[in-house]
Amino acid sequence: MTRPDFLPLVDLRRMHDPIAKDLGEAFARVVASSRYLLGPETEAFEAEFARHEGGGTGVCCGSGSDALYLALRALDVGPGDAVVTVSNSFVATPESIARTGARVVFCDAHPATRSLDPADLARILDEPGADAIKAVIPIHLYGRRADCAGIREVLESAERNDIWLIGDAAQSHASPDVSQDTDLTCYSFYPGKNLGALGDGGFVISKTKRHANRIRSLRNHGRAGKHRVSEVGVNSRFDDIQAACLRVKLKHLRQWTQQRRAIADAYRERLSAHSHVMKLPADDPRHVYHLFVVELTLGTDASVRDRVFNQMIDEHQVGVGLHYPVPCHQMAPYPTERALPVAEHLSNHVLSLPCFPGMTYDEVDRTVSALERSLSLRPPGITRSTSTGAVT
Repeated sequence: MTRPDFLPLVDLRRMHDPIAKDLGEAFARVVASSRYLLGPETEAFEAEFARHEGGGTGVCCGSGSDALYLALRALDVGPGDAVVTVSNSFVATPESIARTGARVVFCDAHPATRSLDPADLARILDEPGADAIKAVIPIHLYGRRADCAGIREVLESAERNDIWLIGDAAQSHASPDVSQDTDLTCYSFYPGKNLGALGDGGFVISKTKRHANRIRSLRNHGRAGKHRVSEVGVNSRFDDIQAACLRVKLKHLRQWTQQRRAIADAYRERLSAHSHVMKLPADDPRHVYHLFVVELTLGTDASVRDRVFNQMIDEHQVGVGLHYPVPCHQMAPYPTERALPVAEHLSNHVLSLPCFPGMTYDEVDRTVSALERSLSLRPPGITRSTSTGAVT
């Protein structure tokens, strides 16, 4: 049972309350225009967000899942093809592959980046059936960039320049020039994301206008004109009210990202003395900390992590999360015969701590104290901040 003083994993009100007037004006502007789908606000946001993320041509769609699916469709991925991704993430990525009729191939995660391991990708390219691989989807997990340079080196060494790279940046809005890492880059605007809508939405940035135009058609029933359809598409049209609100929020994204990084720095300072029981995210200037995820190293299964998770919430009233406790290859639709030891280890040991714009240093201290008590750790001799203001 949560109390009024419960500290949530994320508190969207702290981002929205200061800009409520601007959001209301954006909403009213769209209502007055009577242009609700794929209108001028969507068109403006497509250009603004693509420029913000490093360039390319941007296309809005209905969700992050649709963004991945439409990107694959634009590359003609379908039955008989295979697509490589990781298992220790949200199910939307393998689901989007499966929607095309292609086969999902799981690559193990790298223990440091927690994303796709280039060394394991090299092994996959030597396995039976590798000729069918048409795309690789590295996930910029938790806000840290995947090793796309290492992935490209593996593809070049294997003489597989026919394989496309699709970045899953659903958790990495505002990571500097992230759209340059991959051929197409996909985003989610689910409300809890670093740039979240007041509903749902997705986005694809393409390096070529050809693929962007294909996605524009596919998201709108495969239309080639008002009364003509060139191929089977989907209804993934974007809501202009969401576009207008996202245009307001985009102006604050860099500031919010700085706050997330400051919170991460505070966690690292306060938890650095506990390296014998946990691994902390490495400091990376491109990390945007959608989540601050610690890896508890005690135990061989999930029992310690699960106990700490429950104790943090029930006893200490601190919202923590599990991202992700069940790897996708252990879900019924996505079995694999490949060994994925790192993905399975992470699923048993990761714990997400509160990290959101508007969070205070006192709340960082409170979270650290709750984690120390849940792990029966003695607090180190670190002077804690007494500030009650938001992290800036």
